[in-house]
Amino acid sequence: MRLFITKIWSWVDIWVLKWCAFLFGIIVGAYRADMVKQYVWVLLAIAVALAIRASLKYFGDESK
Repeated sequence: MRLFITKIWSWVDIWVLKWCAFLFGIIVGAYRADMVKQYVWVLLAIAVALAIRASLKYFGDESK
């Protein structure tokens, strides 16, 4: 498995990665806020789903 590979990502893939990082940052950076604590599992589920998609796109089949 090569970790640092050069890939050309579409704008959708970059958008998904940015939202994943944004949601993860909300959870980590503002964990003490009551609103975030109330929705922490929803935000975490969305962040994980977006991270899985980005990871699959990055480490996916190179022939596509």
